[in-house]
Amino acid sequence: MLKIFKTITRNDAKPILSYPIPNLQGEDLELTLVIKNSQFIANLRHTDGRSECDVHLNDMRRKYPDASHHCWAVVAAAPKDSTHYGLSDAGEPSGTAGKPMLQVLSHCGIGEVSVVVCRYFGGTKLGTGGLVKAYSDAAKLVVEACPTTLKRELSQITLTCPYDQSGRVERLCQKHDAEVKERSYANDLTLALTIPTNKIGELIIDLGPMPEVELLQPST
Repeated sequence: MLKIFKTITRNDAKPILSYPIPNLQGEDLELTLVIKNSQFIANLRHTDGRSECDVHLNDMRRKYPDASHHCWAVVAAAPKDSTHYGLSDAGEPSGTAGKPMLQVLSHCGIGEVSVVVCRYFGGTKLGTGGLVKAYSDAAKLVVEACPTTLKRELSQITLTCPYDQSGRVERLCQKHDAEVKERSYANDLTLALTIPTNKIGELIIDLGPMPEVELLQPST
């Protein structure tokens, strides 16, 4: 039976194991919605953490310093991780800007994303309902145009095995998308690996019939 230094189960992994994130190659995506002469400039950025959202907001304030409002919403981690949500109406009536924008972001399934909408007032008041629709539509416009790529959460594990088992072990690691980061050669071969968190349990099952293999230092 496989020897495990610390037991890993599927429950040790985070509940959301992979999710789409913006694939913008370090650039912003910006589109403009015009309603009754008011411009709603929606700027979307890949945002890995709340501090990056602050940078995004400050960049937009500098870019459009004379805008009437700089409203924003962010999902700074996995799509359903509400502990990393944030929003601001930035002077618009309460609940008319940041909240509808965040509703768009939290339901689109994209993680690590922030949207700042800079409004230039066009002279005609839209009312609270009109503002909610405008900010929601501006966020939808830029979110729907955003290309994405899949982010997978990885864990680090260390395996040791006899040299005569190394070929089989490495083939099993490849089967489960584990990448060898380092090899150490002593009495046995030691492999430092990164592996998608949701593949750990499957790898353990496949290694189970190999009693000579030890799983030494798993961590998430």
